[in-house]
Amino acid sequence: MANSELAVACGRLINECLDREDGPGGGELPVIMLFGPRGSGKTTLLKEVAENAATSFSLPFVHIDCAEHPDIKVWEIAAQIARRVMGHRWRQFAPVKLPRVVLGNLALSLDPGLRQEEAEQELYELIRGRRGIPDSARTLQEIFNLLGGSVPVLPVAGPLIATMIDRIARGRRLVDLLDRKGMAWYRDRLDPGGLTDLARSSAAEDGSPAAAQIICEALLEDLREGWSRKWRPRNCLVLLDNSDSPSGREFLRALVAAKTHRAAAPGPAGGDPLLVVATSRSWQDLGHHWDRPGTLKPPEDGVARHPRRLRQAGHGDWLANRANGRRDRWWYPVLLPGLSRTEVARMRGATRGRPGRAHTGFVHALTGGHPLAVTHLLEAMAARERGEGRDSARAEREAHGSRAVRDHRQDPHENADARDHGQDPHENTGAQEHGPDRHENADARDHGQDLGWTEQGLRGLPALDRTHAQHPFRDFPHDLEDLVACSAATNLADADDAGLLSRPWRSAVDELGDQMWLVPGPGQERAPAIHPWLRRLLLRELERRHRRDGPLWDIAHQRLEALYTSREDLPRDRLSMVMHHRLARVDLTAAGRRHLREVVALLDGRFNRIDMAAWIRQYNWITSAPNRLPVTMSPDDLYGRLIQEPQDGRGDHAGQEPPDDPRDRPFPDRTGGAERLAVVRSVVVDRWFLSDPGVDPLRNRRRSVADGLRLLARYATSGRTILVNEAHRYDREDDDE
Repeated sequence: MANSELAVACGRLINECLDREDGPGGGELPVIMLFGPRGSGKTTLLKEVAENAATSFSLPFVHIDCAEHPDIKVWEIAAQIARRVMGHRWRQFAPVKLPRVVLGNLALSLDPGLRQEEAEQELYELIRGRRGIPDSARTLQEIFNLLGGSVPVLPVAGPLIATMIDRIARGRRLVDLLDRKGMAWYRDRLDPGGLTDLARSSAAEDGSPAAAQIICEALLEDLREGWSRKWRPRNCLVLLDNSDSPSGREFLRALVAAKTHRAAAPGPAGGDPLLVVATSRSWQDLGHHWDRPGTLKPPEDGVARHPRRLRQAGHGDWLANRANGRRDRWWYPVLLPGLSRTEVARMRGATRGRPGRAHTGFVHALTGGHPLAVTHLLEAMAARERGEGRDSARAEREAHGSRAVRDHRQDPHENADARDHGQDPHENTGAQEHGPDRHENADARDHGQDLGWTEQGLRGLPALDRTHAQHPFRDFPHDLEDLVACSAATNLADADDAGLLSRPWRSAVDELGDQMWLVPGPGQERAPAIHPWLRRLLLRELERRHRRDGPLWDIAHQRLEALYTSREDLPRDRLSMVMHHRLARVDLTAAGRRHLREVVALLDGRFNRIDMAAWIRQYNWITSAPNRLPVTMSPDDLYGRLIQEPQDGRGDHAGQEPPDDPRDRPFPDRTGGAERLAVVRSVVVDRWFLSDPGVDPLRNRRRSVADGLRLLARYATSGRTILVNEAHRYDREDDDE
């Protein structure tokens, strides 16, 4: 899942903030939050950043995965940073001592019932070595045992605090340093109780946030002082993976509170040299300044502030757009975008697979560039090309087919439903989400044939297993019925208005938004919509679900048709939106093909009656509808079945709304007549197939669409150039291949 484009963009942002000589790193630094949904490559990206940082001789850094250590405390993270900064690798830049952090960690091991004088005396005895450091949870016995190797550059050592004290050096110099720098600072910060108050705050049920903030303030002050005394070209870097875990949230809250307190304190505190880069797959509380992705709210000052995409992020952008509030001003949310086609092509080449832009386009279109989905498909393609499972392909297929037929016979309703949608109930019953038997190509190679990647081969790639640790459905542990029904709509607002939600609209929006699965929907309204890859998975689930009154697919799309029929406040053409969902209900039955006839009748009736550019927009919108066409049939066979007019002789389906616009009323003198109607029908089916990479993975239909548009231009009384130019757009895509 490695993504060099994102790694370069992330490295640019981080290096800009770390550079104290030629960059802005000498001033205030943000807390960078890298957001992305499950499987978006956050952990891989942070590991790549850590690997690059490990090669630097001037960059102290710490890399902690909070998901692996959900109970790690704020003071423990601060101790890790202190140990790294005081490490021997940076002696060429003069050693840095962090007495406040060391003293604070020692204080947390004290008995909170001690008086101030007793506490300080015990600390002095600990420092001078007259008393052993307590063997308690606060002393971090073995750093490697605690972090499980997530910081591989740290050596295995004894108790962390003892190691930190040894690096400062015991004796009079240490006592003087801790007393002059440490004790004095805590007395001023926590007057009158000093370090005793710190121990008491940590022991109190509601006092741990205060203690965590104090430790972070000590860390920042130590770092500021150490970096201000000697020349150091770069700041200190903390990489915090899965910061949405409890330990990560606690540290970030304490750190931001510490930064806020220091900035508001009288006297120049100076900028601290600590850059924190954290990842999260769920939205966190960053105050009211930043809008959660995919949601719209009236901005307080008239300016909507959405998190920047990684490639546009920078220190200057943060300074120009950060919040005015003292606490919220430190946050800088950044979105991880999906993979580009170029990056997918690079990953495809890394698998040593067959080259081809068509393959790249298929993978990118099917997944929306989601890194996990891209990786899964590329690995499946590479495994198929290597011939994995070749020896047992035939046996597995026979066993799978026998089991499928046996299971099929156990459910009489399933056979009936397959016939309703025009499928042979005994044909390839074991097909997966994307197509037929996964061993189809391997079996062909057993006979000495190398068919390459055919449409059926690509459609037959296995879907991501729902038991996968990063499957999106794992973000929604409850029943998916609501979200599955909502996937029929292009945005959640329309899904709610159509009655597809059984709970408050805000609940569904918050659930999807908090897990980073929301994106702005199409159209001017930009209502929140479901992420393309998650929506594709939900649509496949929608095909399989039934209610008492019929298939959930039909119920959902019928409700959306009814919604758009009744609404008059839509920015887009109402009947175009109705026909978008009517086309989604097309299948191979006679009733399904009547739905197709209704869609074709609308577009044919509006041809030459409205502006040709508007006709093209409506045509594109309608034919972008989802489908439930059987993957067990080839696109050519599907096309042949759908292009035929129903032979039952019946008129329009009862669900069709009568034309309410003069443009849609019968027009007996139309140019072209039945010939033009046939062309319209063919371009509707062709582009409908083309809009779904699951149906036309190699985009073979683009040439048919272009030819059909050129044929339509012959029947146009105006706007012929618009149709020809639209056809050229598909030709150019063909030339690019």
